[in-house]
Amino acid sequence: MKRFILGLFVTAISAFAQGSLKGVISAPDGLPVPLAAVEARNTQTGMVKKAVAADTGEYELGELPAGAYDITVTSIRYLAKFEQKGFAIAPGKGSRLDVHLHYVVMGGTPGEGHEPALDSLRRKAPKGPTPRMADGKPDLSGVWSWPNTTDPGLDTFLPAGAPNGSLTPATYCLPHAVLWPNAFMKLVQTPKLMIVLYDDEDPAYRQIYLDGREHPKNEDPTWYGHAVGHWEGDTLVVDRVGFNGKGWLDGGAHRYTEQLHVVDKYRRPDLGHLETETTLFDPNTMKAPTTVTRMSILVENEDVREYPCNENNVDPPHMSGTAAKK
Repeated sequence: MKRFILGLFVTAISAFAQGSLKGVISAPDGLPVPLAAVEARNTQTGMVKKAVAADTGEYELGELPAGAYDITVTSIRYLAKFEQKGFAIAPGKGSRLDVHLHYVVMGGTPGEGHEPALDSLRRKAPKGPTPRMADGKPDLSGVWSWPNTTDPGLDTFLPAGAPNGSLTPATYCLPHAVLWPNAFMKLVQTPKLMIVLYDDEDPAYRQIYLDGREHPKNEDPTWYGHAVGHWEGDTLVVDRVGFNGKGWLDGGAHRYTEQLHVVDKYRRPDLGHLETETTLFDPNTMKAPTTVTRMSILVENEDVREYPCNENNVDPPHMSGTAAKK
């Protein structure tokens, strides 16, 4: 009995020694910033707590041991990252930190990028239950907004994976990164095949085979890899291999090789949200796998568009015929 009472006493002391943090994340125009990623890292222990802002911009982190924390908030690419060092969490108390994000200066002009940011913030995820296919599986079909990164994963890169160049491959009409964060995406799902269509991308599609096939043994390497998927409950698990190692791995310009292995997990928790959890590992460029989580909202009144890229076409001077001379 004494041990039981002592245990309750220690538990009560431990709970009292913990605090919490909450607040609202907003843009310069006062609009709430949904799906912003909030991270609190204890400066002494390195312990990390994470949260994702609600549609109202509100967030909350509970069970924080008293101490100093480095707070970071990241959102869409048009809003700058927020950082505050050494924020104090008092024992047994609730602390508050409201965060006002600022626009990123793009193109050297203050305020440039303002309108796309407003468009993104004004989109509201429709409410309702998860739609389902005739076989009962979640129907992931729809046009999905640019994803917010709700968990960026860990930096596990070896020197061989260091950033490769300052300009995205798309500058040269080459495909974007394997994990590209800035494009509308349209999913068209059937029982045996899912087509992924991209806005602002060339090539603008991917295929995910759902018919039980395996990866081909002698597949020619490609920019986005060969993809096969299967269902684990309500989660679509997509395995990708067969990369050519020629482009960027992510928006940070990290490198990868043909040994890259990617696993995407798609979940549709309700009508208006799509969560994508992507695990990446390349033994030649990474010390360990890293997992990035992103969230998109359903865009009901928009669609992906054509995106022709014809810059850097070096063929015509080397061709003969009337068409090439024009």
